[in-house]
Amino acid sequence: MGPMISLASAMLLATTPAGPCYVPSDQTAGWKRVDLPAEAPALAAPQGLEQFRAGERALLSQVDPPVTYLGATERRFGRMVYSFQLPKGTFRIQVDFLDSLNGAKVDATAYVGSRAYPLLSERRQFGKELLLDWSVVGADRLVVEVHRHLREKPVVLHWRVDREVFPSRDLSATSAFLVSRSLYFHHPGGRRIELCDTPGQPMLISRWPEGTPADVTLTRSRAEGSP
Repeated sequence: MGPMISLASAMLLATTPAGPCYVPSDQTAGWKRVDLPAEAPALAAPQGLEQFRAGERALLSQVDPPVTYLGATERRFGRMVYSFQLPKGTFRIQVDFLDSLNGAKVDATAYVGSRAYPLLSERRQFGKELLLDWSVVGADRLVVEVHRHLREKPVVLHWRVDREVFPSRDLSATSAFLVSRSLYFHHPGGRRIELCDTPGQPMLISRWPEGTPADVTLTRSRAEGSP
């Protein structure tokens, strides 16, 4: 399977529900669980809400996950090296610098064990953001080298890691998020939402779910078929 789209890109997609819609019985904030109706196997919450279906893959997009950015060193005068340890399943990383790179040349290399896969070679970069992605499977390390020369030393401010996960498989066996044929979603509270059968809509989370989700029931939306 190829990489999933980024969280920002997915939220911009105009996905039209292909099947029935339902109203959850609990409209308060927090994690919820619903059984997947037989006629709505691709049941999903509105785009932009954190959610996943048991047994299916999801995109975990985390900002500043721990034990990922390992620090910076100056290999020789004018060249800064930034090292990242990549969590399993990572296929994209965005590095945000404190200031613009102002056209500095950048090298970037992903590693699978000791095998190197060059991503950039002396590519000039402008702006504060450096976005890197790759299709190689099993990348566990990333090295970025910035040729700063007479520029100030670039400082890493944030890093966002996108990776494919299977929450029902990757979560602890004691997790409350393992019931099969379920949709788990995080209700933001403060508004009424509907769940609709929407094949192809990406499942997105920004953190591992915690606590115990509230079991909710579904009522078929009365808006269906209305003139």
